[in-house]
Amino acid sequence: QIKLYSFFRSTCSWRVRIALNLKGIKYEYLPIHLVKEGGQQNSEEYKKINPRGHVPALFIDGQTLIESLPIIEYLEETRPEIPLLPKNPRDRAVVRAICEIINAGIQPCLLYTSPSPRDRQKSRMPSSA
Repeated sequence: QIKLYSFFRSTCSWRVRIALNLKGIKYEYLPIHLVKEGGQQNSEEYKKINPRGHVPALFIDGQTLIESLPIIEYLEETRPEIPLLPKNPRDRAVVRAICEIINAGIQPCLLYTSPSPRDRQKSRMPSSA
């Protein structure tokens, strides 16, 4: 059985869901809410599935795969009946470039951590009274 650990707002998860659906691959959707309960991806239970604590994760063929593009590449290589990539090598390169632009361009590069109350207090500018 194929299981997709995913969050409905995650663009990374969208990519995998789109690939699975285009290829007609049936899967069980297991939601991992990134905000609820302090982020379900941080739970010990989910960290056993994906130690990085990210979504998506795909359990398929007896193994768990992580990161959207490698998951999609795995699907393309192991289930070639309905291809996602064009046959022409130049066209494939264009598609891969677009994927990389989306992958690197729309994802945040840094994890945001909220400053502590003390740090917020120190950063406040003095009032001009």
